[in-house]
Amino acid sequence: MNDKQYKRVELVKRKLKVAKINLGKAGEHFVAAKLLLNGFNIFQGAIDDGIDLVARKRKKFYFFQVKTCQDVDYDSGKFMAKINLDTFLKFPKTQSFLVLVLHFLGANASIDSMGDPNRYEQEFIVLPSAKLDEILNKKNGNAVVYLFYSPLMQGDNQWIVKLKYSGTEYILDDFLFDSFWQVEI
Repeated sequence: MNDKQYKRVELVKRKLKVAKINLGKAGEHFVAAKLLLNGFNIFQGAIDDGIDLVARKRKKFYFFQVKTCQDVDYDSGKFMAKINLDTFLKFPKTQSFLVLVLHFLGANASIDSMGDPNRYEQEFIVLPSAKLDEILNKKNGNAVVYLFYSPLMQGDNQWIVKLKYSGTEYILDDFLFDSFWQVEI
């Protein structure tokens, strides 16, 4: 990439910042759509008490906290999410989930198309409350988690994602990706 192209990329990156409230609401709608496509009925609360979505299927209720993160530099593979762990204490572990929505420039983006919001992609990481407890080993309060993904696909289009919390890194299992099926297990 020459200097002119590099300057153009940097200028476009500055213009691409999505307002935090818009990004969060969009992530909730993405997750609601995924759940609807999997046969769930979706409810959104009028007041934000930490749970963004409640889903029902076969007379059973599920509770979701959704965190949407965009790539810190739009091409770095770094994401950050702040999680309120107290939220998960209010609900049964087998029925509560954290869904991380990773919002990033897709592989089809080029210098000429970087300003096009349709070039963005989303990956979903579904973490059951029990798995979150296992990873964070913390019962309450706030946690800030850092996610790193390898922008290169590995083998069968699988991502390598590391979650970092309190100085410890964890490699997330592949089954956590787009794994809304585990909600019904």
